[in-house]
Order: sequence, then C-alpha cells, then structure tokens
Amino acid sequence: MGLENEEFDCDSPPLAISPAHARGYWFDHRHHDCDLAAAAWEVLNGARGLPWSNAPQLHHPLDWMNAYQDHGLPTEVTADGTGVELVCDDTVTALLVPAGPAAATYDRNPLAVPTLATAPPYVPLHRWAMLSRTAPLSGDAVRALAELHVTVLAPGDRLRLPTGLDACLDPPHYWHEWPRRSTSGKPHLVQLVQVANMLLTTGTAGCSLAPVNGRLEILRTR
Repeated sequence: MGLENEEFDCDSPPLAISPAHARGYWFDHRHHDCDLAAAAWEVLNGARGLPWSNAPQLHHPLDWMNAYQDHGLPTEVTADGTGVELVCDDTVTALLVPAGPAAATYDRNPLAVPTLATAPPYVPLHRWAMLSRTAPLSGDAVRALAELHVTVLAPGDRLRLPTGLDACLDPPHYWHEWPRRSTSGKPHLVQLVQVANMLLTTGTAGCSLAPVNGRLEILRTR
C-alpha cells in the first residue's frame, strides 16, 4: 500500500507522491477539490514542514485548540489549561512509532504523514506520533505492529500537541509535517492501512495489512 504504481481515488491519495506524479494528479483532479488534488498541490508547492500561515497570531491554548479544530483534528485544552491535546476518536488516530522507523518512513515519502516528534511520558521509547484516519485492527494486526514497538492509539486516548511555531521542549515536541486544513469529521489524513504498511515494509515484518470485513487484517507475504 502507499506506492505509486497502485490505483487511488479522490479521497485516498497515495502516501508517497513524486513531483512527476504530482503534476499528473493535479492536472487530472484539480477541478474536484479533493484530497488527491490537495496532496498533489502540496508536493508541487513544496509545502512539506511549513507551519500554518496564521501560527504567529496564535498566542493562547484556546487559540491553538481552535486552529487544530479548523484543520479537522478533535482537540481540547488540557485540564490544567496550559496546552492542547488531540483526543483520538472514530475519525483520527495516531501511531506511536520508534524514532528510527518513523524517520525512515518519513524520509521515504515526498508527501509525508503529519508527523509529530514527541515522546509521550507513558511509553518507554522515544517515539514519533504519525497521524492517520482511524480504522479497526484485528488482534493479529495489533500484534504485528507491536513487534515493531508501534502502538495505535484508541478512541479516547490523548496526545499533547505543540502550541508554538517550533515548540522544542525536552523531549522534542514539534511538527515535522503540519496537518493540512480540513473540516471537522473529515480529517485530511492518509488511511491507517497506508501508514501501517509503510512501517511494516520498513521493519521487514514479512506481512502487510488489508481491509477484510470492516477491519484491517494481516496478510503474510513470506
């Protein structure tokens, strides 16, 4: 999954888009106002990693919460009022990925997954958070990802988000790839199966995921 020789539709752009393919996608889809056209436009314009244009005007946690919600992410101000948290639901989740595989996956893709460099205090490894659309996982799929020390957050789980242009805390806490503008309930994110399969390929797990009867199941490749 996520490779350019596969077929994609307006709502499911490939995880990796080269500038050459981006030109073709943009020519074919620019009138649709769809996710694939937006993805191609971002590659053509070199938007990777650039902060939101209104970020300098965001001064308080409530400002940042509203900005994240404008980009389709379900967020709340933290209980102590000092920050903003992503609240995973049935539309948005995050994969907590060890820094090495996350960096390898990020670096392979001209169009990267929105990727937050962070180390949540409740996990033992330095991990990055990679946002995707939520999808049900079978027990075997969860175990295959766990072998790579990848955790998929469940609905209701929370992840603290940066509230600054380059909020570098200790540990690092900033966006490598900022989420794109979207609408509530329809986040502009890649499919979970695309992110997971890129990680499984990077981790040489010998398997991939595919949707079967409404959830992601393991397909053994060797």
